[in-house]
Amino acid sequence: MGFANPFKKVSPDELKTKLSMSEQRLTAREKELNKKRQQARTQAKDALSDGNDREFRVASRRYSMIDGQVNTIGSMVEMAQSMTDVIEMESGLKEVVEIGANLGKWQKQLGFDTTKLEGAITNIRTSMEKVNTATNLMTSSMDAAMNGGTELSDMQDSLRSELLAELSTDTSSKDELSKKIESEMAESE
Repeated sequence: MGFANPFKKVSPDELKTKLSMSEQRLTAREKELNKKRQQARTQAKDALSDGNDREFRVASRRYSMIDGQVNTIGSMVEMAQSMTDVIEMESGLKEVVEIGANLGKWQKQLGFDTTKLEGAITNIRTSMEKVNTATNLMTSSMDAAMNGGTELSDMQDSLRSELLAELSTDTSSKDELSKKIESEMAESE
């Protein structure tokens, strides 16, 4: 019985395929969660308009949790896209580095100073390390986003204010329509 080596290097094309599949799955999940988030928002708005504070708290908590997941998944989709870009850049950079090494050899043969070229290659490698660091930071940010605890009440307060504003707009529109209907009915009598 053979075990797969978890440290086996994956080819760039295989990795791009895996990233593409993951990105599609994440995007599908994000769409599904967006629908659920909208449902929770509507339920919170309805509960608030009915004056049912308990139902509002439940629906707004659900909204907040789903919103956190949507944001996390959005970050993951961005990370997958960035990783695909890095893979494509890495392929091009390998060629650039190889050409740079050849230029360095030729410069030495001509008697030129190669330290500038070596510095440029070091800068390219440093840039790649920075991209990897940024990817790690995004992963940490996603982990932090999943632990929303203290932000929940702020999210609920914000959602309450937003929904109350919408409800007041809805109510004023209904009032205007009622007045218009009443005036038209009075005119026809």
